[in-house]
Amino acid sequence: MILKQAKQNGIDIIIAIAIILGLIVPSMFLSNIRPYIIPPENGMPLFNTIYENLFGGQITAWTQVSALLLIFVEISLLVMLNSDFELTRAKPTLFTLGFLVLSLTYIPCNTLLPEQIANIFITLGLIKIFACHSMDNATHTFFDAGLFFGIGFLFCAPAVIMLVVGLIAIIMFRPLKGNELIMFVLGFFTPAFFYITIYYLTEGTLDPLKDFIQAKINDSRLHTITYNTVICLAADAVQLVIASALIFGDYSKYNLFHSRAYRLLLIMFVAICCSYFVPMFSLQTMRMTTLPVTILFVTVFYDSKPSLMLDVFFVIFVLGNMALQLLWYRL
Repeated sequence: MILKQAKQNGIDIIIAIAIILGLIVPSMFLSNIRPYIIPPENGMPLFNTIYENLFGGQITAWTQVSALLLIFVEISLLVMLNSDFELTRAKPTLFTLGFLVLSLTYIPCNTLLPEQIANIFITLGLIKIFACHSMDNATHTFFDAGLFFGIGFLFCAPAVIMLVVGLIAIIMFRPLKGNELIMFVLGFFTPAFFYITIYYLTEGTLDPLKDFIQAKINDSRLHTITYNTVICLAADAVQLVIASALIFGDYSKYNLFHSRAYRLLLIMFVAICCSYFVPMFSLQTMRMTTLPVTILFVTVFYDSKPSLMLDVFFVIFVLGNMALQLLWYRL
């Protein structure tokens, strides 16, 4: 019954979105009194420079407003991705509900995060990659996809995982061609090349960048497994298993493009989860999973046949992620 109402995209789901925002948004502005309000991590030099110049490296009301605005940019691009390739027939309101539940509860989304900017460019890159499925000559389009992923990497270090995901996508979606692989890799590293060139021309030295890279390489950060971390990773694992089971359970009903797209999103989900265990990346990396998880779960909720089990899981999905947010902020 609850899921049926959500599928209808009526006033009730809009009210649900308003309630979620009403419960969660105030906690984003408690930076001075909450122990889990943290500055952004995983940022690359470009992001760190912009953050320092615009906000003085501090968490302010402006950083939180910027974070909220970027959330809705992410949602808009997600809806565009779905409408371009009809991954599911669900309307934008259901995407908005799913994305808000996930993006505001995975980790403390209290300030502008590099993962948010990376998600924007990753979505644009996925649009290019999905478009290649029906092209005869997709060399330039794969270069564009690599370019978008590379720009995301300039802002957020964990976005480097999209280089691997993109190569897998090329192999999945098309007959293997060396020139397409090469163009994708060139596209990925082109933003970094121009950034380094401009940096050298303006600063006259690359020493700060070398120091940053060396510090990242030498970073032996131990991932502290706290109560919150266990719950967050467990929630990801459960959602991954259920999404995989439900999608592959109905695998035969999807056409060739959609089955490949869903598999790629599952691979992207797993790759991002695994990247958390890279020493220099923090738990904030998990914020990048909101993109594939939202598409997978909206597809599962909307396209699957109504059942009590699906209704129960939809409620657990919403309440469980809300509980994560409450744990993070101790409200």
